[in-house]
Amino acid sequence: MPDAPEKPDPGLADQPPADLTGRVLGEFQILRRLGAGGMGQVYLARQLSLKRQVALKLLLNDLANNPTAMKRFQAEAEAVARLNHPNIVQVYGAGESGGLRYMALEYVDGRNLREHLARKGPPDLPIALSIMRQVATALQKAHEQGLVHRDIKPENILVTRKVEVKVTDFGLSRFFAGAEAVNLTQSGVTLGTPLYLSPEQAQGRTVDHRSDIYSFGVTCYHLLSGEPPFRGSTAVEVALKHLTDQPRPLAALRPDLPPDLSGMVHKMMAKDPNDRYQSAREMMRDLAKVKDGLGLGLTPAGGPGGSGPAAAGLATVSGLTLSGSNPGVPGAAPTLTLTSSAGMPAAGPVRWGRWAAAGLACVLGAVGGAAAYVRRHPAAEAQAAPPPAQSAPGLPEVRPPQKLTTPRERELLKILEDRHTAGDRWIAASVELGLLYLREGRPDEAQARFESMEKEQLIPPRTTEEAHFAGRLGRAVVMAYRDNDPHHPQAAHESIELFTKAFAGPLPKKDKGDRVDTVRWFLFRHPDLAQAVSEALNRDAINTGQAKLSQPLEALRSPRGLTKKE
Repeated sequence: MPDAPEKPDPGLADQPPADLTGRVLGEFQILRRLGAGGMGQVYLARQLSLKRQVALKLLLNDLANNPTAMKRFQAEAEAVARLNHPNIVQVYGAGESGGLRYMALEYVDGRNLREHLARKGPPDLPIALSIMRQVATALQKAHEQGLVHRDIKPENILVTRKVEVKVTDFGLSRFFAGAEAVNLTQSGVTLGTPLYLSPEQAQGRTVDHRSDIYSFGVTCYHLLSGEPPFRGSTAVEVALKHLTDQPRPLAALRPDLPPDLSGMVHKMMAKDPNDRYQSAREMMRDLAKVKDGLGLGLTPAGGPGGSGPAAAGLATVSGLTLSGSNPGVPGAAPTLTLTSSAGMPAAGPVRWGRWAAAGLACVLGAVGGAAAYVRRHPAAEAQAAPPPAQSAPGLPEVRPPQKLTTPRERELLKILEDRHTAGDRWIAASVELGLLYLREGRPDEAQARFESMEKEQLIPPRTTEEAHFAGRLGRAVVMAYRDNDPHHPQAAHESIELFTKAFAGPLPKKDKGDRVDTVRWFLFRHPDLAQAVSEALNRDAINTGQAKLSQPLEALRSPRGLTKKE
């Protein structure tokens, strides 16, 4: 079970305000919010003493009194501080001010690799090789210091316009060498992200640096093909595929790639750690050979990796026994012997609060809180496309602007076009598609999708009312992200106005409760939209310079309140 929090310190009793812009913590003045992670929020701040910008990571107050959380936070600061490398985000310091614990990190002006892949698709070969080489050198440095990252994925790879790569977020790492080895994971809980999880992580086994090599291989597969090798509707399903399934040959998705490069990626993704590269240095040597056109003699389909759970048809994931064979293998689909996982919500971009984590912990076991990640990042990455003959320097410009229809987009469109789709499922698919368009930088298509929801007639009539209300909220969310659109110079004010009109207009029917209760009840049933509404309102508040919005809208700014039964 999670560590029980000790009696809270009076200075930490209350949750921090949704936005800390303008506050000063120690020697850091907070400029704006950059985002949020599993352990807290991240802000752009200015270090007053040295007059430089930093990324300030703040630990959530409900974790500040959790001994395990604090150990992880402190371990992250100490681990990264030991790694002085141009391809690793530097840590400048950690401290506490006003009851808030923070860590100051190097600020990287760029975007993470997942965002780029969703917008542009795979980069051309020279850029891809450069990214792979830089990440490999960062891993080499970390591994030589006895540090396993444990969460290598596109989100943790930052890339500047000059294609300078920085590996970030060592929050899940731990030392595995000598007397400094520590185990901060609780019994039965595996840290990591299921889309990029190594088989040994999925099984709850002890990991070493070769686990990073596997996750890096999955990341490279995504980088080169435009999509991760394994997807599923639940974290357990994805984790199972890492244990039992072989990925589709990369050469089949990208026949234009050098066969040896495809072979390298499959070798990195071998199920058995002994069949992978045994060090990042080995990977770098082979990458150099591929760049120079020298043969490696690797099989493009990858190495063995077929032993173990796949051969036995049985996998045990940290206490959960999963029997049967996987899709693509003759026989029945895998089933859980614990039926409590059947109530797991469908995938969608939602961040669960502590109540959900506690409810799912006994089910997910080895994948721990990773199910939230699957819901927060549905598998909608761009499909592979042939690289252009000529491209401008810099990652954001490596592909010409073109519309890419992602696999998830096709799946959602198919659901929406099916006349037999149930009303509730139609609403969920329509909201997910609108938010997918927004994440991919396609606000016009997102707006069109939400506008169509306001016109739809569904059966039963109850779902029609919900579709219209979701459409009105969705349009307000889209407007919040038009703050850089010259055609909408007052986008934040327009967004707040749309939210206000949606709140004041017709609401879905509910047996009891006031309008705030009704809206919260509705958003509780649509957690992906709830998270989007919360983030849009926070964005509007920042852009309009308001510390607080009107009372009804202020009640919707906290995702905790939108995803928790009162």
